[in-house]
Amino acid sequence: MMSKWAAGTLSLAVAYFAYHAFAGEQGLGKWSDMQSQLAEKKRFLETLEVENAALQNDITRLIPGQVDPELIEVLARKELGLVYPTELIIVDRAVNDAKLHR
Repeated sequence: MMSKWAAGTLSLAVAYFAYHAFAGEQGLGKWSDMQSQLAEKKRFLETLEVENAALQNDITRLIPGQVDPELIEVLARKELGLVYPTELIIVDRAVNDAKLHR
């Protein structure tokens, strides 16, 4: 039969390890938090991979000697705000005011 001291010490040891297994720095609670962070990081990585593939596609369309004129037009319109002289530009003041007041 076990002495009271040995039983008490064993109980304390079991309680110590049980606490750290569930609520400790590397316990189940932390593990579940890390799993949710991992899922979030994987979703972010997927979006970055899609953006990277689109950029790689644009790069291949801009190789000297094989430049895609449609891409140049899209980039000029988007980045530089260029338009043809015959085009009519409609500006929504509410959108512009909202952008100014951010």
